[in-house]
Amino acid sequence: MQSSINITFRHLDHSGAVEDRAWKLASRLNQFNGRILQCRMTVERSGSPSDGAAPYLVKIDLTVPGAHIHADSRQIDGAGHKDIYLALRDAFINAKRQLQDLQIDSR
Repeated sequence: MQSSINITFRHLDHSGAVEDRAWKLASRLNQFNGRILQCRMTVERSGSPSDGAAPYLVKIDLTVPGAHIHADSRQIDGAGHKDIYLALRDAFINAKRQLQDLQIDSR
């Protein structure tokens, strides 16, 4: 799947460390469904760092045979995260859960 991972940064500078972490987490998704055809990820910041809001949001779109999965890092209250790595983690937990549910439903 690694050749089909596309990572986009919006409203923040590209970070090699963030991109590396995203690639590692995306690769782990194969453990839950080895038939992932495409993984598109958006790492974005809304607002300015000085406004005190939780600015980071990660969105993941996965394509698997017969399904499309959308996962993001929004918290229960709809807010983003103050830490970009927590946003990555939560988006991937969400994607993993959906992939697991898809596996259960297909049995």
